[in-house]
Amino acid sequence: DGRNQMGSSKAMSAYYAAALLGMAYGDAQVVSIGSTLAALEICAAKMWYHVKKDGMLYEKDFTEENRIMGILWSNKRESGLWFAPSEWREARVGIQVLPLLPISEVLFSDVNYVKELVEWAMPALKRKDIGEEMKGFVYALQAIYDNDGALKNVESLKGFEDGNSMTNLLWWIYSRG
Repeated sequence: DGRNQMGSSKAMSAYYAAALLGMAYGDAQVVSIGSTLAALEICAAKMWYHVKKDGMLYEKDFTEENRIMGILWSNKRESGLWFAPSEWREARVGIQVLPLLPISEVLFSDVNYVKELVEWAMPALKRKDIGEEMKGFVYALQAIYDNDGALKNVESLKGFEDGNSMTNLLWWIYSRG
């Protein structure tokens, strides 16, 4: 089925890291290249991965059922992930946010879309078989428009995805307001 990408945030994070490395070494060319690539990846992720209610890119039935992409292939798309079925909406949100960094603010800068996405994912957090790990990413996005609700939700977590922590989530929440 061609090439595929499951999580756009990792590529964005790599380019962001390159820009930061350029800043650390005082290399303006590396900063410029890293920043440009990060910006292009963010534009592509917003276009291909962020499925908005009123979006026209995908068919109506896909748009009605989805707010974020699972796996995007050269010639198809999937709502599920390699490690999770499509019903695990929190996993899809998590894989598109991970890792939660300052640049995540740019990737998820459309507050109206973020609210749609969180409201779409929240019912999945009530499944009986759900783990705690990916919930933190949904709550992190919630903090973009509802700090108090997100803080309350994060404080109730008992576990975190690798590469995330209570400290990271608290930094994110308290840096929103």
